Amino acid sequence: MKKLVWIVMLGLLWIYGAGYFSLSERGAMRYLDSWERHSLDGDAAGICELMHDDLTFSIDDRSTPGHPIDMSGGKAELCDYYSQVVPAMKHIVSGMQVTREDVDVKRDWLHPWTVEVSYTEQRSVSMTAVQMQVNTVGEDKLTLVKTLRGGVKIKSLRAKTRMAQTSS
Repeated sequence: MKKLVWIVMLGLLWIYGAGYFSLSERGAMRYLDSWERHSLDGDAAGICELMHDDLTFSIDDRSTPGHPIDMSGGKAELCDYYSQVVPAMKHIVSGMQVTREDVDVKRDWLHPWTVEVSYTEQRSVSMTAVQMQVNTVGEDKLTLVKTLRGGVKIKSLRAKTRMAQTSS
């Protein structure tokens, strides 16, 4: 009987511990940094691998004057969009600096493998080929889940992006 209690205790410790470490603030930032690396490498398939099959998303992007992006859907739609856009980044973007502030990670003790993450993102993208630099501010909210076989995946994304105010 004692062995059974110890096995159950160790199992619970593993369930909660694995979720806590993988989905901590540091774990969430590590996940987002890997997304950025795939973007800079032009690897749309790598980004799609980071998505949960049940992903839902909503993107409101006003960072390109005259070409706003307002889209929502599931994994198939987002992967299709990224497969069109991300490969070009490898050739156009010469540098990118991303800073995330006001990071908030919320977890529910009943769902140890799920977290809600929100943050403000300052992004500066350099495109030497067209001699341009774009500065944006984004307010993102996402749900990350730890899966048994695929590691951490994004299950929900709500992103609002605008051009950053520049001081004169």
